[in-house]
Amino acid sequence: MKKHEILLRIDLQCGTCGALTHRGETVDSSEKKPKDKPFNPAEGVKFCPCCGAGYERYCMRCHKKADMFFEEYWPEEDECVRTYVPAKRCSSCNAGLEVDHRGKDKPEE
Repeated sequence: MKKHEILLRIDLQCGTCGALTHRGETVDSSEKKPKDKPFNPAEGVKFCPCCGAGYERYCMRCHKKADMFFEEYWPEEDECVRTYVPAKRCSSCNAGLEVDHRGKDKPEE
């Protein structure tokens, strides 16, 4: 049986200005290869080229790195466009990671 190959295009979208950065294209075959570390879409690119905002976000409450989330779009059957966006909330403690969320975790009395 012939293995189905998918063309995977990876883009990064800035959480501040919304600019898209094209990361490249890979041919993804169905076989899984063991890796030493998890996939980091922003590897090699730490900041947005348009506004300078950082792609990686860290939680100030639990001190963990927040993973980027992605949306997939399939323009054709064998082509996938995956757009990664920095997280807006921490997946561990649900604290807000945006600048406007800082200091608003506690209810005001």
